[in-house]
Amino acid sequence: MLEYIQRNQECPPERGLYLYDKFIDPPEFISYQDFPEQVAAYADFFRDQGIEPGTRVLFPFETSSAVIFAFLGLMELGAVPLSVKPLVLDTPRATYLDFIGRVARDYDAARVLQVPTLETLDLPAPGLPLPPAGIREPGARLRTPAADEPAFVQFSSGSTSFPKGIPVRQDMLRSNLTMITRTDGRVPEERVSSWLPLYHDMGLVGGLLSCLAVGCDLLLAEPITFLFDARGWWEHMAREGAAGTVIPNFAVDYSLKLMQDLDAEEIAEIDLSRVRSIYLGSEPINLPNLNAFLDLMAPAGLRRDVFMPCYGMAEAVLLVSSRPVGGEIRVVPSPSGVPAVSVGRPMPEYTVRLRDEEGRVCAEGRLGEIEVAGGSLAASYLDKQAPLVGDDGYYATGDIGFLDDGELFITGRISDRIKVGGQSYFASDFEQAVERLDFVRDGRTCVLQIGQDIVVLAEVDRTARDDVEGSRARIVDHLVKTVGVTVRSSDVHYLRPGQLERTSSGKLRRRAIAEAYEQGRLGGLTLDPPTGG
Repeated sequence: MLEYIQRNQECPPERGLYLYDKFIDPPEFISYQDFPEQVAAYADFFRDQGIEPGTRVLFPFETSSAVIFAFLGLMELGAVPLSVKPLVLDTPRATYLDFIGRVARDYDAARVLQVPTLETLDLPAPGLPLPPAGIREPGARLRTPAADEPAFVQFSSGSTSFPKGIPVRQDMLRSNLTMITRTDGRVPEERVSSWLPLYHDMGLVGGLLSCLAVGCDLLLAEPITFLFDARGWWEHMAREGAAGTVIPNFAVDYSLKLMQDLDAEEIAEIDLSRVRSIYLGSEPINLPNLNAFLDLMAPAGLRRDVFMPCYGMAEAVLLVSSRPVGGEIRVVPSPSGVPAVSVGRPMPEYTVRLRDEEGRVCAEGRLGEIEVAGGSLAASYLDKQAPLVGDDGYYATGDIGFLDDGELFITGRISDRIKVGGQSYFASDFEQAVERLDFVRDGRTCVLQIGQDIVVLAEVDRTARDDVEGSRARIVDHLVKTVGVTVRSSDVHYLRPGQLERTSSGKLRRRAIAEAYEQGRLGGLTLDPPTGG
């Protein structure tokens, strides 16, 4: 990674990192020409603080230039950042301290980077201060790390268990960055925009590090900036001439919700004709919403072939498969009959296969668990003796999908599987259907199978709360029409805001939600403790 930063010193002085507090305000700018001197100065400062090669530093990855240079400075020193989520406003302090305390204990973190949000907290290990602003080491040249040297540790999503540490070696990182930039074809003269969190693999590898690898401008903001101003982000993309970005499916749903009332003349003022590649990953793709968004944004010149549905995981650094730039989004019926979106062919560095519930390798068109071998896959989880892969060299991902004409289709997680009459469905099939109803809040639905019952938990607006039985009946009828499955009205429950537990990357913690439901710990507007049957 450091060799890319050193090479970027030859870039034009106006090329670099642009950091935005608000999309309409002037950004903080750091030229790539200045990166080596600042990275080296950060490394020297940390060395004076007692940090050595191999020192593990718990690293709450805030979106700021100081924290980014701290990350790269630790890498220059040969220390190992443990990249975790920072403290955000909606996280209780006690919960966050429990989280970082467990990470520090489980993974022997010697220090904790003292980012601004941790200033008033009792840290689980001695603090590592950030250097003074503006430090440099004139004339510094960064080293080229060895292939097998640890670069950093990222963490699994934690949707079914406490997040696991995944060590990312320098050679794995280089390999996956090559896959990302080869697939989207970006060049140094282009600009990429990102607001994804830097502790998450999509934000760190797909956003920040991929731009440093190519030497193209990165227009970077915090996630909250997008949440407060989704329309402003698309306007910012247009104004700054961004050619690419990487986003989760949630961003499409959220943008559609906030922008759907704009008329064609207002949309046409947002010139997105220069956007040519949008990696779309992290979550099941809501196809009706994606098509509706493309229809909405057509007057802005946003082409229908810019979206690149992709599949990846922290265990593989990031990317495993993707639709190519300019490829039409391919949709075929899944084995259960629900439309499924292709996430492209696996990268040639990987071998991908699927196994059914009996352990047999699946033929094309058959549903099975996705298994991956080769590529930039980690050898094991951090500090675990057992290899990540099985005896045959394949890693069982826990994701379910199928292959069609060599392309991969993701239908859900094993833990999300819902079986009705011997047929496999997935929670996302039901959740996306429910959220098409106008009274259900986007992204605020969880569907579970408890015994033989299919339970719908949703946040809804006042119209549904004023007519509970009528709105429940609408959900039941809609699921019959869209998914082909009947759910009992008594198994449809409305929750208060914030009751659906999520991982640091925003995924539903289904196991925890199911336990809370079964134990009667979900206090909702229509929810009584389950009686079974």
